Amino acid sequence: MLTPRQLKAKQAVSAYFRGPSVSAAAVGRSIEPGPISEDIIGWGIGAKIVDGTVLSGESTVRVYVRELLPNQRFPHQFGDLPTDVVAVGQIVAYQDLHRPTPCGVSAGHPDVTAGTLGCLVERDGNHYILSNNHVLANSNAAREGDPVIQPCSADGGTLPDDRIATLEPYQEIDFTGRSNDIDAAIALVGDCNQDVVSPEIIDIGRLNSTPRTAMEGQTVRKYGRTTGHTTGVVSDISGDFWVNYGDGTQNLRAWFENQIVVKNKGSSGFFSQGGDSGSLIVDAETRDPVALLFAGSEDGEITIANPIKLVLQHYGVTVVGQEE
Repeated sequence: MLTPRQLKAKQAVSAYFRGPSVSAAAVGRSIEPGPISEDIIGWGIGAKIVDGTVLSGESTVRVYVRELLPNQRFPHQFGDLPTDVVAVGQIVAYQDLHRPTPCGVSAGHPDVTAGTLGCLVERDGNHYILSNNHVLANSNAAREGDPVIQPCSADGGTLPDDRIATLEPYQEIDFTGRSNDIDAAIALVGDCNQDVVSPEIIDIGRLNSTPRTAMEGQTVRKYGRTTGHTTGVVSDISGDFWVNYGDGTQNLRAWFENQIVVKNKGSSGFFSQGGDSGSLIVDAETRDPVALLFAGSEDGEITIANPIKLVLQHYGVTVVGQEE
């Protein structure tokens, strides 16, 4: 809560930029209302900051601007608090929007709440994004040619402005109890000269193109929409699991065999959580692709992923990266 002194200064700065007049008592002298400028982002009451150090006990009126300009002129004080002009750039709503789009960010079918863009892959001179069936194809409910948006709907993505790719024919998930080996789909971005999606994964960088077979004890990492950049250890290279795809209104289960299991490394927290589906798991040192994350236990103890070689072979694609 503002003190009476701070409140008086806040009222003065608000009147200066938004009101019809300003009294001499408010700013210490008689002046005309301040300029209306797109460079002025906002104002408030805060501590004085000098060279990154917060000076406690020294309240100021903070005027936030996009950038410091040589012709900017503001009163030296409002009420009896000094003025501190702070350049902050533009203020934007956080919705995980990226252009060009790096890998590892929020993306998915418009009817899917949240998922992750795993990596960029190539086939016959075209670029595609790779993620899960349940992220790009809405667990078999989507049709070839449907749009893919970035960010996903839970993060504010909408059509048509946020469309980045078009769904390709995909391997359906079998919910009859027969065995599945992948939960994966691809979506066309454009030819190899496209500039919509970049091949780098956030915090990981450019990948090696050659995939690696997972090994027990291997240290791996990923970047996902929800938990970001995390490190884990491969604990199982041939896990068989029932995976629940139910959303509370239906009970869909699918049986997967020969899957990769990743455990959290030490006390570093969750390796993955909901919304990280579709993340590419890579070797922690070499950045070789290892697996495609698609599921995990409710307690966060284990993460389940498709062997990446199976995914790439099924779609006849290669990871866009650098050769070893």
